[in-house]
Amino acid sequence: MGNSQDQQTAASSAGFDVYHKHGSSVRVNSEVLLQTELKSVHPSDTVTWVEAEDCDFVGFAEAGHAKARLHDGERTYTAIRKYQVPLRSLDEPQGSVADNILFACWDYEWSGRWLTCYKFRWVDNGWQIREYYAIVTEKGDLKDGRCSFAEDLIKTCGTWTQKLHDEVYVYEDGNWEKNKALFNAVSKASWDDVIINPAMKSNLIKDIDSFFNARSTYLEYNIPWKRGVIFHGPPGCGKTISIKALMNTVRQKGVSNLYVKSFKASGCQSDQASIREIFTKARAVAPALLIFEDLDSLITDELRSFFLNEVDGVEDNDGLCIIGSTNHLDRIDTSITKRPSRFDRKYHFKAPAEQERLLYCRYWQKKLQSTPAINFTDEVCQAVAEATEGFTFAYLKELFVQTLLMHVGGHADLAVDYETTASPEGRDKSEKEDEVSTVLSTSLEANTFYQTLRKQMETLAEDLEVENRKDDGDEHHPEDQVERKSEPGKDMIGGDDDQE
Repeated sequence: MGNSQDQQTAASSAGFDVYHKHGSSVRVNSEVLLQTELKSVHPSDTVTWVEAEDCDFVGFAEAGHAKARLHDGERTYTAIRKYQVPLRSLDEPQGSVADNILFACWDYEWSGRWLTCYKFRWVDNGWQIREYYAIVTEKGDLKDGRCSFAEDLIKTCGTWTQKLHDEVYVYEDGNWEKNKALFNAVSKASWDDVIINPAMKSNLIKDIDSFFNARSTYLEYNIPWKRGVIFHGPPGCGKTISIKALMNTVRQKGVSNLYVKSFKASGCQSDQASIREIFTKARAVAPALLIFEDLDSLITDELRSFFLNEVDGVEDNDGLCIIGSTNHLDRIDTSITKRPSRFDRKYHFKAPAEQERLLYCRYWQKKLQSTPAINFTDEVCQAVAEATEGFTFAYLKELFVQTLLMHVGGHADLAVDYETTASPEGRDKSEKEDEVSTVLSTSLEANTFYQTLRKQMETLAEDLEVENRKDDGDEHHPEDQVERKSEPGKDMIGGDDDQE
């Protein structure tokens, strides 16, 4: 806009005075006060205000799509420095330092033109954080009272802001945040790491993949392009790793991932308002995978009706695939689990059968094949699979992790329960038939790795028995099959053999 350095400094200083006046005065409407006062600083220009949540002008510039040059001077930048805990202390031992910008003023260049850009941040009377950008442009671009150049910049920056950039949307404490840590965890997930019934895994992958590929088919048949799926079964049987693998698969197709941790919010925001925000965001970024983990704990009786209104799509839910997971299907109202067009397909993640346990053992065998100190033979895989009936994948993982810790630490001998030979009670216990004992071949008898595994199996079998006693009051459901509805334009998938 051709301002000299002195004029820029004066404008920045005047802009700061506006912010200072706003923070020091009794006010009824912060937005009105700020807009009026900043307009008086730039009387011959157009000032356009934008919510920072919708358009991240600074992030847009940092990504290389624009240029932002901070004005010089003490009164052009006010911020609170904050220490950020590292995502992984092993990678970044000291963490980092970042700014919560309260006020700033930049020269901003986009599409070959320079303008002035302000940022304001404050806490309102309801203790809600408010953040706005104000961009100042010449009046020559006005059309119907709006600056066309500013409109184009807002559309371009807003489109970029709403997209995920190596991130996952996470809803917690009443707000959506773009989470890189969860993205990093998801990006490492692979279907090769998911050891569940092969037929069910194949059906699950096809189910979600075909949904996101079938928009034109849904439109052709005039069917709402939305889907609801429930993963249920005891903890530690593959639900979470399957969700991560799904998230990694769909993100590579341009599908947004949204993960809901809780409906609870600080301040005065209600759970109903949180549900509304969740679905509003999901619709805005669709096609999207919207994930509610531990659905039974999220949907209370008070929230059920409101939640179902959003699921049913009082507004357009096209492009939404909703995944709900639960360890307790019986605790979820049947209006959610058995009503068509809501969650119309359920996958039952049962404790692994012997074949799945064998596949899981081979998965670990492959991971350890380059470790010569570990004598992980096919015979060991078969013996462990046969001896671990009732073990979930979580228990099997614990079995291998604890055994490796004992083995590589040179303490395999500590796995022996010396109490069994030190007391009459121990002798009685050792004489009892152990459910994980078996007639061992000579090679297994000589395999120290397997001997350590075997002792850990005994310990974990006792823990599992205690855990099962705690759950004796739970009602168990016999759904051994995928419950499904036909999809338009394709054969029904799944069937009676999906998990056996």
